[in-house]
Amino acid sequence: MAARHTANDDFDPAAARASLQLVRATVARYFRLEARGMQNIPRGRCMVVGCHSGVVPYDAACTLVAIEEHTGRLARAVGDELFGRLKFVESYLRQRGAIVGKRDEAAAIVRQGNILLVFPGGAADMTRPIWRDAYRVLPHKGFAPGRGGYVKIALATRTPIVPLAVVGAEEAHMMLGDVSPVAWLLGTPFFPALAFWFPLPVKLYVRFGTPIRFQEHPAAADDQAVVDRLNERVRRSVQALIDDTLRRRNGVIWSSYDDRPKATQHRRRKR
Repeated sequence: MAARHTANDDFDPAAARASLQLVRATVARYFRLEARGMQNIPRGRCMVVGCHSGVVPYDAACTLVAIEEHTGRLARAVGDELFGRLKFVESYLRQRGAIVGKRDEAAAIVRQGNILLVFPGGAADMTRPIWRDAYRVLPHKGFAPGRGGYVKIALATRTPIVPLAVVGAEEAHMMLGDVSPVAWLLGTPFFPALAFWFPLPVKLYVRFGTPIRFQEHPAAADDQAVVDRLNERVRRSVQALIDDTLRRRNGVIWSSYDDRPKATQHRRRKR
């Protein structure tokens, strides 16, 4: 019987590092990437879970750069099923460590001690109009009740989850709405109406939160009620981290970050 094809069969670490170097020299430099909370990434395996921020996945690319730059490790990523429609795109991504919608491969990656980057909301997160849902982690797609595949993997493999906040990318293009008829004609998940087609030079913050370690038995991965409860817990943790990062950010393009404890911030506001 032929051996089963796995994500590691396609993965080329040299190609992955070359791609990250290109992102570091272009996208990360343009957005003046600033990483926070790097000490929260465990030495062993973990899943970094966030909400896509903006209409272009600058957040994923810059998060992978931040992890490699501060830990020396090549994180893997789960891509939206959209990328699996074009085989040459999927092949390109798999060579650089990404997989497209394959839970068994994702589980194998974390079992091998890797960092896995996951955006449960997928491309649907990118359709949120800035005037209504900016920086809201909506309970849809992988974050919706009855879903939570990433939680099932974390439970089954006893893998900690690191909440991720990306702040800045929402303002890069300013999503105004989704032109559904055009998306339907093109066969894409959405077609954005943007305030700025060329990205504004916003400052991008990538922040890693305190790891969430589930205490439930691995068998709980088969209990959807437990999965739904934990999925909501993670979603709220990601939302809280985003909200706190927004409070600490001063400005959008010419931006600074307030590192002071919350109590100190509160006293200063009261004055």
